Amino acid sequence: MNPHELLDTYHSNVQAFIKAAKAISPDKMNTQSAPDQWSAAFIIHHMADAELQFGVRFANTLVEDNPAIVPFDEEKFPIGLQYEKRNPQISLTAFEAAHNLNYEVLNNASVEDWNRTSVHPDKGLVHLTSLVKLCGGHIGTHIEQLKDS
Repeated sequence: MNPHELLDTYHSNVQAFIKAAKAISPDKMNTQSAPDQWSAAFIIHHMADAELQFGVRFANTLVEDNPAIVPFDEEKFPIGLQYEKRNPQISLTAFEAAHNLNYEVLNNASVEDWNRTSVHPDKGLVHLTSLVKLCGGHIGTHIEQLKDS
């Protein structure tokens, strides 16, 4: 996929996620479909947090030479960031706003920018294109999870 196709996939997945999230009634937001599954609210909080994390990765890749990627453990976020006390509407608004900023930054990136790299502690050099592909795919998997919740 070329950068514009990656960006389109990333953006369309966000729009689909937001649409699916808005379709969930408030009384079902904190219901788990199974004991080991996250509720829709937890998924929305996770996506807001992940979009912020990816935004930092995108920005660092664009402005620094081979910056280190700091991995995040998504299993620790619900406890450490107290998902049970957070408002899913605020997280959804934050997700959308963070995405709009990330999308604008990426949309303005030059051809050379898309070849910039970061360094992942396990994967080594990672191109901006790979980061955007990973982010878009991550959102795509959570769309289905959200619809199933």
